[in-house]
Amino acid sequence: MKSGAQPAPLATAEPKRSRPPRAALALALLLSFAGAPPVARADLQHTVREGQNLARIARRYGVAVPNLAAANGLSTRAPLRPGQVLVVPSRGVVYVRPGQTLAAIARRHQVTAAQLAKQNRLRPDAVLRVGQRLLLPGFEAAEVEASAEKRWGRPKRPGTATFFRIKTEETRRVRLVDRRGRVRADAVRKLRHLMRPRDSRKRIDPHRRLLRLLAQVSDHFGGRQIQIVSGYRRPGGYTKKSSRHVAGHAIDFRVRGVPLKVLRDYCASFERVGVGFYPRSKFVHLDVRRKNARWTDWSRPGEAPMRRRPTSGGPKPPETEAELSSEPPAEDDGLSPLDDPQDASQDASQDQ
Repeated sequence: MKSGAQPAPLATAEPKRSRPPRAALALALLLSFAGAPPVARADLQHTVREGQNLARIARRYGVAVPNLAAANGLSTRAPLRPGQVLVVPSRGVVYVRPGQTLAAIARRHQVTAAQLAKQNRLRPDAVLRVGQRLLLPGFEAAEVEASAEKRWGRPKRPGTATFFRIKTEETRRVRLVDRRGRVRADAVRKLRHLMRPRDSRKRIDPHRRLLRLLAQVSDHFGGRQIQIVSGYRRPGGYTKKSSRHVAGHAIDFRVRGVPLKVLRDYCASFERVGVGFYPRSKFVHLDVRRKNARWTDWSRPGEAPMRRRPTSGGPKPPETEAELSSEPPAEDDGLSPLDDPQDASQDASQDQ
């Protein structure tokens, strides 16, 4: 060191700033969005334009103003700003509003609190939080609906199905359910005609829950044509008096462009139904009943029921009455289906 030179000051190390752990950052991010309503995959989003309000947007998408408001944490009279993004509830989705309980929501939508709780994996006495998303019984979960739309497309008019009666080559488009999932009286009348027997002028009203399930089938497969093979049938031949077809509780059908196995598997996801797979007759049987039943019938059109698959050496003779009676109940278990709360309610023909 040269004489007279001042010693250089010692460098002091700056204290290192501790970085918050990644888990803490993630938690902070989640908390920052805690007040925002969750967006399900099947829910739509709408960007507000100049002059729009909640009522106009609700009319456009066919949803209730209170439900649209609750989905976005707003009051029903809240002003909107251009560019604001709103969550639009999908069909069958309800967002909890202040003061609402599970029982109150169930009564409003004509289902039981137990059904609503089961659909959403909640206890019947569960306390709901404002903005909580609930799925009504009879509608698909968002993930299932989104997956179906990706494969089969979105139905142009949810709740409306196109039917083709194979025997007479009639085609008719029918709006089966209203916005709240209730079967319309007009739909019952139209399906009464389309599901009439081949050899009789007699008609019978189809069960309302069956029509609601057909609406779900139509929506799930993108509104593809439902082809009616058989609906109401008179007893006789292989059709017993206890057959679900005789009661108007069953339909044999297929969906245009959908493999039979895919249709069978989707119908088998319903509760309290009978689903029969008829690979050689080319249709799926669906009926409403108290307890689930699944079966495969290898008979051809006009043949006796054949529950066992034919061997390579030739078809096995049809089973005897004793053999058939020893198997689980299939098409004709003889029990009347339990009505859903929507089925027992008054007609919804005026609810637009």
